[in-house]
Amino acid sequence: MNRLLILTLFTGCLFSCDSGTRKAGSPSLNPDGSAMQEGKDYIMLKRFRVVDNQGFSQPLEVSSFLLPANWAVNSEVNWNATSKCLPDMLQASVQAVSPDKEYELFVFPATQFDWSDDPIYLDAMQKGFVMHSCTIAQPQDAAGYISASLAPSLNATVKSAEIIEDLQQQMDAGADQMTQNARQGGNTAYNHKGSAAEGVMQFADGKEGLAFCTLMQTLVSVPGAQGGMSTNSQCYVSMRVVIKYQPGSEPMARKIMGTFFSSARINPQWASGVQSYFAAVTRNAQEQGWKQIQISHQAQEEIGNNIIRSWEARNAGTSGSASSTDTNDGFG
Repeated sequence: MNRLLILTLFTGCLFSCDSGTRKAGSPSLNPDGSAMQEGKDYIMLKRFRVVDNQGFSQPLEVSSFLLPANWAVNSEVNWNATSKCLPDMLQASVQAVSPDKEYELFVFPATQFDWSDDPIYLDAMQKGFVMHSCTIAQPQDAAGYISASLAPSLNATVKSAEIIEDLQQQMDAGADQMTQNARQGGNTAYNHKGSAAEGVMQFADGKEGLAFCTLMQTLVSVPGAQGGMSTNSQCYVSMRVVIKYQPGSEPMARKIMGTFFSSARINPQWASGVQSYFAAVTRNAQEQGWKQIQISHQAQEEIGNNIIRSWEARNAGTSGSASSTDTNDGFG
């Protein structure tokens, strides 16, 4: 799967951000002359950063995003080279909460679930005989995933789940490109189908929520174990983001999510390193069998050193200057 597409999707803007945030230097009075109040008339924002402390030779920034400055934000990036499921090798998550706990934001790790309509192959997958398979579950689109999997895992029900039109177009274009790349490589067995959806949820504790999900499905036509052709599917859920809020606060929740999505930036050096790592794992698996455990440490250390050297070279001569600050703060 095109990892760059997946990383790019994470930064896609789902909603435009309006003038509900106050920029530095803007007036501090309302039109009627009264003093503006933070949290009511404007929101002070802060850029929070996610750091990978495990994958490379030294800590490396993964991404950054804007949220209200007084929110508490925690993030984790965990590597598990022993996992046989590729998406499970790298798990990144974010949890943020407002001071009054009126709003909670969750970014869940990417995940994948696999299926086959060949009963013999499906049985082998379920028993763990297929070395690269992930969670076994029937294929579904993003809206179906929100309703059948994401919401139940959060003790919530779904009021509605609909396609996000703008993001759906990006998913369709990405799926078409991936299928065409396979065709150009002489592989006609692969087809791809993407989906993007938004769900409105009701939690058991009385709160409400919004869920955003993107899913890319890979369909592979192969000879069936009992003759004929069968289809194996891999559903990669690249984005699982949920905001939880008090009833009646959906308009503000959408503003918060608009700011979060439109401000999200992925560090290209980290993204390149991750792509190189997975390429090394895949190449090694194709040539020698499934030996990612043996190459994991070496691949991560080599890639990490190359990234750090590249970053240092790019910023040589500007250390400590204003331009260096701008460069380091403007990954996107």
